[in-house]
Amino acid sequence: MPLSDAPLFTDVHPGPAGASAHWADTSDGKRIRVAHWPAEAPKGTVLLFPGRTEYIEKYGTCAGELAARGLSTLAVDWRGQGLADRLLPDRTVGHVDLFADYQKDVAAVLQAARALDLPRPWFLLAHSMGGAIGLRAVMEGLPVQAAAFSAPMWGIHIAP
Repeated sequence: MPLSDAPLFTDVHPGPAGASAHWADTSDGKRIRVAHWPAEAPKGTVLLFPGRTEYIEKYGTCAGELAARGLSTLAVDWRGQGLADRLLPDRTVGHVDLFADYQKDVAAVLQAARALDLPRPWFLLAHSMGGAIGLRAVMEGLPVQAAAFSAPMWGIHIAP
């Protein structure tokens, strides 16, 4: 599906000039939001996977740091997070039926990266819940040259 324009609130957390946000549709009909911050003469693109309850704008400063190093950034609002679709009527609840459903969001992020013709190589920077999503994506063949995880949500044991 083609991307459509989405809001990006740069007054909340500014990032590099030329940023844009888009709506992307997942294979199961959810609408997620992605934002792209370009770098001048980019050497590649960082796919930024945020943590739970986070939103794209929070990473504007990080995108600026990456742009200063020649890397464009593409970040995502996961289903149930930021401005993405919710699965429950209460927007304050970031619910998902299956954690594996986030891989549908990853697929939509990759489609967006291709549609935006983002420069390669691609890299992954994943924080917290994004680390759990990102690790599974890497294990399933995410086409990144390298990955870095910040406080990844790994090894959490929850009673049945």
